[in-house]
Amino acid sequence: MLRALVLLSSAAVAQASASTPVSAEVKLPFVTTLHIENDVLAQSDRFYTNGIRLEHHGEYDTCRALALALGFPDTVDHRYPCGGSLAQNIYTPSHIVPLEGEEPWPNPDDRPYGGWLHAGLLFQHIAAAETPSRSSRLTLEATVGVIGPASGAKYVQRGFHSALRRLFGPDTARDPIGWEAQLPTEPAFHLSALREQPLIWSPYVDATWSAGAMLGTVFTNVSVGATVRVGLLARPFGLSPIMPSILQTLKEERPAGAPTAEVSPKAAPPERTWEAYFFARGQVRWVARNLFLDGTLFRKSISVRKTPFVGDSEFGGAVRTRHFQADLSMVFRSQEMAEPPEPRLGGHRFMQLQLSYLH
Repeated sequence: MLRALVLLSSAAVAQASASTPVSAEVKLPFVTTLHIENDVLAQSDRFYTNGIRLEHHGEYDTCRALALALGFPDTVDHRYPCGGSLAQNIYTPSHIVPLEGEEPWPNPDDRPYGGWLHAGLLFQHIAAAETPSRSSRLTLEATVGVIGPASGAKYVQRGFHSALRRLFGPDTARDPIGWEAQLPTEPAFHLSALREQPLIWSPYVDATWSAGAMLGTVFTNVSVGATVRVGLLARPFGLSPIMPSILQTLKEERPAGAPTAEVSPKAAPPERTWEAYFFARGQVRWVARNLFLDGTLFRKSISVRKTPFVGDSEFGGAVRTRHFQADLSMVFRSQEMAEPPEPRLGGHRFMQLQLSYLH
C-alpha cells in the first residue's frame, strides 16, 4: 500500500510539472562592434574616404518596455534588442591634391570636403519563427550630430595619412589640401528604417531581401537590396541572430497536451556555435538628398548636382565563434555626381572591416 501511494504521488507531481509552463527565457547576446571603412586599403583616396563606428546593443529590459509602448507583441518569439552608437564619416573631392596647373583650389565643380560626427539610438524587432525563412528583422535608428569643422574630420584624415607615411614611407598617403574650404558647421539629424526578410535559408546557403528609408538633413532616400551567403551557417541575419534558444523556449512553454508539432531537421536552425561564410550584397538607392553633394541646409556652401540613383555592391567573408566575429569586404559604389569633373571618372571602392564581441 505504501509503495502504491508513493507511485501515485510521484505521478501527480510529474503531471503538475508537465502542465506548468517553463518561464525561463534565454536572451540574445549583447553585441559590441567596431566598424571601420577606408579607401586607402582599396588603393583609392576620394569621395567617401573613411568611416568609423562603435556600436553596442542587447536585450535590455527597457528595450521590451519601449516595444510594448509602441504596440509590438509581448511574446517570447518577438525580441527587441536596442542600444547606441558613436560614429564619424569623412568625404573628400575626387582628388585631394591639385593637379599640375590646376586653379582655383578646391575645384568648385567637384564635391566638397565634409565631415560628420554623430551619435545614435538603435532599436530592433526580431520576429522568430520555427522556419527561419519566415523570420524577419526591423531596424530603426535615430541620429543627431554635427557637420563641418566641429566634426574633427580634417584632423582625423591628416593625422591618419601622416601616420601612414611615417610607418610605410612618404608615398603611402598624400597630405590632403583644401580642408579649409570644407562644408560649414551646422547641426544634423536623420531617422532610418530597414526591414529584412529571408527568401531562402539552409545551413549552407541563404538569401535575404531588404527595403529601407532615410529621412533627415543628411540623407533622404529609399532603398532595396539583397544579400546571399554561402558557407557554414548557423542562423539567419548573421550577427543579429534568431537564436536556437528562442525556438527551444517556445517548445518548453507549450502546456501539456497541446500540439507539439516537432520542427523538422531541415527547418530548425542547427545548434552550431560558429559560422564561416562568403557573402555578396547589392543595394540600389533613390536619393532625394545627400548633404555632401547638395550642400548644407541652413548655410550657403559648395554643392554639385547628384545622380538620382546610386548602387552599391559588396563582396566579402565572415567568421564567427561563440564570442567573436570578424567580417572583411570590398564595397563598389557607382558614381554619385551627375557631372563629375572628369567625364571618365567612375565610381568608388572602399574596404570594410567589422570586429564584434558577443557576450
